[in-house]
Amino acid sequence: MNADFFTQLQRVSGKHRDIVGKVMKDVVHLFGPNFSLTLEDYFSQLESMIDATRLAPKGVAKLTGADLRERRERLMKGLAAVLEASTDEAIRSNEGCKHHRELVAHLKPRDTVISFNYDCVMDDALRRAGERKWSARYGYAFSRPSRVAEIGDKHWSPKDPAPNRQSTIYLLKLHGSINWQLPAAADGEIILKQRLHQQRGTPRFTIIPPGWVKRERNEPIFEDLWRKAERALRNAREIAVVGFSFTPTDLHVEAVVRLALARAAALKTLVIANPSREDRKRIRSVFSETLGQGTVVRQYDGFKEFVNALPECLT
Repeated sequence: MNADFFTQLQRVSGKHRDIVGKVMKDVVHLFGPNFSLTLEDYFSQLESMIDATRLAPKGVAKLTGADLRERRERLMKGLAAVLEASTDEAIRSNEGCKHHRELVAHLKPRDTVISFNYDCVMDDALRRAGERKWSARYGYAFSRPSRVAEIGDKHWSPKDPAPNRQSTIYLLKLHGSINWQLPAAADGEIILKQRLHQQRGTPRFTIIPPGWVKRERNEPIFEDLWRKAERALRNAREIAVVGFSFTPTDLHVEAVVRLALARAAALKTLVIANPSREDRKRIRSVFSETLGQGTVVRQYDGFKEFVNALPECLT
């Protein structure tokens, strides 16, 4: 979604048309009608400009910190609209996403899914197909599961959920999620939103926008999730990298992965599902230290092909 965010944004219709128009007007005002920006580019530019406003004399700057923060808030609303549209397409049916359900069917308790997506397509598949092996209370791996509000836990768990931490699949959402409302207080209640649709005002969810690495370090919940992701990678013997590519702006992600792999034993199996030959090559390079003589490397063009090859492709 990062690279084609503004294309997706302009496809959003209905109740969100007003905010779509405002976000596009903001971008054109700053970068001109022929702008070439990713979501990450725009977030980073806004953050840098907000920080730089302290250098300008008050009353002189044409763009004040307040103006830029309003643009950032509108961008968050636009992001919520895009996520709502993409999530609707995948999960607002009677059965959800078939391929994600098939993936869940092959997962076992204590398997770990590391995700950088904000949407809830995987969450929905776990809720639908994760009987006895998924619990929202335990599976999101918050350090204190008792803080998760009961009503949200029930909504995002199957009817017969995993009973404890040792019995659940783990879904580590390292950039947050559109269904999370994390508290400001260290001991506050964690709300898992049942309704993903924005009704009025600024959307309330907890995500880390692209490029905001400092927030990952400064918020205890996210720092803990990143530690758990590093440990999961370090201890894994079968890894599937699906729909992800290492880019120059993913230096923090790549650093954590390389740190984990440097301390890991050789992999038994590495699976890569990505349509780009260059991306697959880059992934093999990052994982090269863990590719021993006996490591099996399998490659697929996409998520569907990967799921169709389960479970044999991970053996």
